[in-house]
Amino acid sequence: MKKILLQIVFFLSATIAMAQTDIQFSILKAEADGMSASVTNALDLKLRQVFDRNGAGAADLYNVFAIEPTISVEKIISTKDGVVLDVPIAQGELVLIAKNIIDGAEYYSTSIELEGESLGSKDKAMKSMIKGIKVTDPAYKQFINTARKKIEEYYSTNCAFILQKAKALYNQQRYKEAISYLSAATANIPCYDQAYALQEQILAKLGTKPDTVIVEKVVEKPVVVEKVVEKPVVVEKIVEKPVPAEAPAAPKCEITISMNDLEFRILSCKGEPTQRRITIKAEYVNQNVNIANGDISLDVVIDDNGKELPRENKAVIANGSSYEWISMPARVNLKHDFYIVNYDHPIETISYMKLKVRNGYVEIRNLKVDW
Repeated sequence: MKKILLQIVFFLSATIAMAQTDIQFSILKAEADGMSASVTNALDLKLRQVFDRNGAGAADLYNVFAIEPTISVEKIISTKDGVVLDVPIAQGELVLIAKNIIDGAEYYSTSIELEGESLGSKDKAMKSMIKGIKVTDPAYKQFINTARKKIEEYYSTNCAFILQKAKALYNQQRYKEAISYLSAATANIPCYDQAYALQEQILAKLGTKPDTVIVEKVVEKPVVVEKVVEKPVVVEKIVEKPVPAEAPAAPKCEITISMNDLEFRILSCKGEPTQRRITIKAEYVNQNVNIANGDISLDVVIDDNGKELPRENKAVIANGSSYEWISMPARVNLKHDFYIVNYDHPIETISYMKLKVRNGYVEIRNLKVDW
């Protein structure tokens, strides 16, 4: 009977307690030194097609199961005595890792050999290999099935940890992520009853607003109230509170710069929910005439939950690495974008950021994100 009730709850919520074959995966953007944005986007699009074709692609922003891809060129085969610039064929591999973006658990990984034509650059070789990926290749279906099985096994042997993490998400009011985190808690795992009870508790928070019509019906004697209040002068004297309770002002953004010959300011901080990316546009001036270039890096990011984001969530190049060496001519207004990518929840305020600009450090506190 309990299983029947659970199936009804699944159907109504559309996100709760999925069967093993219903576990869906988000695709994380690939990161590699020297990989261009066009290659990253091409791989992302192809993998989405593969997983959608196999019924495993997730469109929900709060989905916790994800695929982390890595692509590399392992070997180039030349037809012109090994001259790299004339390489017609590139051979490489695509590594896929099934993981959990909430707790970082890695469930399963596989390596798939790729091959494509190349007319010179490594960038073109990668694009050619990506183009050659077949969405109907049974290797991807096998990977998805095995990853789902490994997830179920992980949940079965780590029940206490799963429940503890889900309760932590619930206490942080991250209800949709908590539901997704419990989605692999199927009926054959030891802590199924506790997971089911927690799912019901979370669903109550995701339900419709409480019905307040009954309260309105209780107040059924407006005439009596009007007759009692017959002294408008008294009423006017009672309402003598011109000072409304003001909501506490949000803390202002603070910027601290470690070098006196370096200027830095934030131009904008905008969130892009469809791309799961936050773009921070900044402007800086190098006042030291003896320094003409330097590095830019995004070293530390702490979100509004007090959690430090890992390296793969930080970038100073769109969909790229968290480090870049660039020219910095003195006394010139220079602009640069910093990125927070693939975050696990929409961040309202960035509590703390630490950047390196040239040979100085910039610390930013309480930076509000404009969504």
